[in-house]
Order: sequence, then structure tokens, then C-alpha cells
Amino acid sequence: MSTSSIREVATVAGVSTATVSHVINETRFVADSTRQRVIDAMAELDYTPNFAAKTLRSQQTSTIGLVIPDISNHFFTSVVKGIEQHLNQKGYQLLVGNTDENLELEIGKLKTFQAQQVSGIILASSAESYQDIEPYIDQKTPAIYVDRIPDGTTGDYISVENEKAVYDAVQLLIERGHGRIGMVTGINTLSTTQERIKGYRKALVHSGISVDENLIFEGDSKFTGGYQAAEKLLTKPDITAIFVANNLMTIGVCTYLKEHKIAIPDDVAIIGFDDYEWAKITDPPLSVIKQPAEAMGEKAVEALLCKIKTDDPGNQSFRFPTELILRGSC
Repeated sequence: MSTSSIREVATVAGVSTATVSHVINETRFVADSTRQRVIDAMAELDYTPNFAAKTLRSQQTSTIGLVIPDISNHFFTSVVKGIEQHLNQKGYQLLVGNTDENLELEIGKLKTFQAQQVSGIILASSAESYQDIEPYIDQKTPAIYVDRIPDGTTGDYISVENEKAVYDAVQLLIERGHGRIGMVTGINTLSTTQERIKGYRKALVHSGISVDENLIFEGDSKFTGGYQAAEKLLTKPDITAIFVANNLMTIGVCTYLKEHKIAIPDDVAIIGFDDYEWAKITDPPLSVIKQPAEAMGEKAVEALLCKIKTDDPGNQSFRFPTELILRGSC
């Protein structure tokens, strides 16, 4: 902890101690030039705000709790990166709880975070229904849902245009002559999965192609789910393309095809969901739907801090557009 005081910061910056406090806690508008003088003075004096004292006064920490279902999934690590970078700029700390898609673990993390008096919660929930987690979210604790939106959610959320994204991808496959298109879904109780299946169905119906339920396989949102789904799909006749609803399952599907010498895209075309560096260096490079994971994390922080600092923040829900990136796999 710095030995400098808030009074010394105020003196160096040429402002009142109240102004320094407003800059630190973002409790009132401060002109950019004045804010910068305060920030420069804090740096010069190596001043660190005493958040422990603030917690004792307000019964609330400058800490945000984040609940995610799978830290090994690159999408969620990218969301965490966006969240943490933005929180650091605002003087908040981040606590991360990984649930491994286990609702009981999720409930435990929610209880723990609130016992630690976090200022707010960002939640990528594994719950099918809001009722499953509602009793464990204190209404006094602001919360934002990211990526997933449990059925019946009354709170604000940050997500992407899942249905449109998948509709556009499947429509492109159809335009390129594919009529038998398989789909590997995530966990079917999740809102993201339901929205992506809806986009898949809508694209087929729009093009006059009957939806064959035998071509839709539920994965577990992990590598093994994609691998096993590909094994099942390739027993179906005349499959020429597969859409895969997340990045880990896309790796599983591609691994199965490679192991069984099924050529991409000559035998089966592939489009996956999520874009990362590895998608560019596979053989062939993967066509994907790109969603702005880091920007989603930043937007979730922006929305949550608005709820924390504003009595009537209005609707903070937002959906990002996605981008269809075409490479060699289709």
C-alpha cells in the first residue's frame, strides 16, 4: 500500500480531495483534463487507493465475480481477457469461477461471490431456466449475462446474433450445392444452442429442403462431443457438409475426418463457430463464424458498471453481429 495520502494527490493535482475521490470511484463526472491530472498525480506519488477501507465503509468490494462454464474453451478465455482488461482500467479486480458445465458448482460460485460482497456478477450460465439460479442471485447485486441467456431471464445480457449467423452459414452451403447438411449442436438446453439450431432449420426451410432430424446431433460442447457426432453423422447417406456449433467440437469433427481419411472439403465441407489462429493453419484452413469474444467481455463490463453506478440504467442488453469467414474447408 502506498504511504501517500489522497490529500497529497489532491495537492499535486491542484484539485480537492473530493475530486480525487470521484476520479477513483467514478461517482461523479470529472472533466478529462482534470481526471488526467489526478491520474498523473497518483502515478507520481505511487498512490494506491485503499479499497479495503472502502469496503468496510460501503459493505461492498471493488471486485467483480465472473462465472464461466469452461475455462479450457478459447472463446471463454477470450471473453475473460476482454473483461479483465476493461476492469483493470476502471480500478476493479476480477474473481473467476469455472463450473465445468455443472449447475451445482455454478450455484456454489454464486453463493461464494456474494458472501465476498462482490460489486457485481457476470455470468455465462449453464442453467436452462432462470428459475434454476434466481434464488441464488441477490437482487441487490447487479448482474449481466454473457453469451448464454437462461429461459425466462429478466436481467440484461450480452450475446451475438446466433440465429442469423447460422442461417447465413447454412444458406451459403446450400448455395454451393449442399443439400444434405449435418449439424453438431452444443448442449441443447442452452440458449445459444437453441438459437443456432433455429438458424439451421430456418435456412433449410427457406430453401425448400426438408429438415432431417437424423442429421442433427447434440454434442457436449467439447472435443469428444464433436468427434462422436462426426462418427454418427458419417453413417448417414449422402452427407456432403457439416455445420459445427462451437470451436472445440469443430476440432473433434475435423480430427475424426482426418483419422478416417475423409477429405475436407472434397468429401465433406465444414463450417465451424468461432475463429482463432489455429483455424487459419489447419489443412485446409477452416471456414468459420467469427464472434467478437473480447468485445463481448468489454461490453459486459460496460453494462455491469452502468448498473452498479446508476439507479436507473435502462436496458443494457446487446447483441453483436458476427462475421462469416470463408476459407478452404468449404
